[in-house]
Amino acid sequence: MKYLKVALFIFNLLIWLAGCTVLVMGVWLLLGPSNDHLFNLFVPDVTPHVTIHMVAYILLGLGITVVTVSFCGCRVSFHESQCILAIYMSVLIALIVIELVIAALGGLMIFRVLSGLEKRLGERLSDHYGYNSNSDISFSRSLDFAQYKFNCCGIHSDEDYNDTAWWKYIQESQSKRQHVPLTCCVQNIEPENAGSPISVVSRVFHRNDDEPWVHPQPKDEQSCQIPDPEGHANYRNKEGCLNKIIAWLQFQSFTLVFLAMAMAGIQTFGIITSAFLCRTLRDMDID
Repeated sequence: MKYLKVALFIFNLLIWLAGCTVLVMGVWLLLGPSNDHLFNLFVPDVTPHVTIHMVAYILLGLGITVVTVSFCGCRVSFHESQCILAIYMSVLIALIVIELVIAALGGLMIFRVLSGLEKRLGERLSDHYGYNSNSDISFSRSLDFAQYKFNCCGIHSDEDYNDTAWWKYIQESQSKRQHVPLTCCVQNIEPENAGSPISVVSRVFHRNDDEPWVHPQPKDEQSCQIPDPEGHANYRNKEGCLNKIIAWLQFQSFTLVFLAMAMAGIQTFGIITSAFLCRTLRDMDID
């Protein structure tokens, strides 16, 4: 019996750690304003922050529940009560069902979001990118953030901006001709950590609200805007953003689904251990 109690305690400790991980991910979604920009590329018909807050609150609620249950489970492992163990196993079973449902719904949501994404993004870039009265400012900021963060340009390539509403407006209204947005240019500062948990924590505790993708600093703006490919080589990002933002979303969703499945697996072992412990206590009572 002693070994069963220790095993149950260890399983609950692992469940507690998984719950803390879910809590951290929920807090990161709430505190990371840059997440709005990337989600806006996938959910054009829903306010991005509403979607993020909904996902974050689900994660926070699940994380708090898992942490609470695992803490109670650690206490249960030292109490020789069949009734308490039975209640604990019932709660774990309910949690497993909830986690599997969340994982399934998450996979379905990702499938629906990615369906037709290429066409939607291409149309939005062609008709709504820019910063004039006829533009979608929210989408423009989101695409600028993606281009800055992932070192990419356009949806498929930097040629996507040719003959767009933005390109025509620039040619007509500005004497200084631009062929691609400044976020398509190679930047002076490496942008890989834009929107990362480290940068989010830095903004929160140091009150740093700077958004470098709003005011990009190209390495060589003049060379970046040269039409000739040989002229802007090494000064303009050529690769499109589509594959990179899809990879980002798939990584985030895979992380959540993997975490849910891992918690469900650990909780299953917790249920099995609790069942053996409960049976041992019952046999002792019979004897």
